[in-house]
Amino acid sequence: MRTLALAIWWCEGTKPRKDKRWKNSYLYPIEVTNCDPKLIKIFSNFLKEVIKIPNSKLKGQLQIHEGDNKQEIENYWSNEIGIPLSQFNKTIIRKIGNKPGKNYGTFKLRTYGKDLYNKLKNQLEETLLKAENGE
Repeated sequence: MRTLALAIWWCEGTKPRKDKRWKNSYLYPIEVTNCDPKLIKIFSNFLKEVIKIPNSKLKGQLQIHEGDNKQEIENYWSNEIGIPLSQFNKTIIRKIGNKPGKNYGTFKLRTYGKDLYNKLKNQLEETLLKAENGE
């Protein structure tokens, strides 16, 4: 699970970014965004079971289209990932796209922490080095 979860984070995760509110300050979010609940669930389980992040520290956010059933989609993701709706950030509603009503939106799983970010980054670098060396 570790290697797969790290690959998900490497490919679908958010990188550190400058905090616009403070000079020379950075944010270190650990985020994965995707529309596939299996992918999000793998990363969520990795954070909870391997990294030992309490479920209460995980946040969720959805992007859906106008006309989508917001409550149904929020409940779907809450049940799939195991995060209560009280830990969801405000759902972003976009103009009608090419596939309104045909999927369950795009979900962002999120937690924060520079130490946690660096721990994951180090694990990823170790994993990539082993793969490069054929291990």
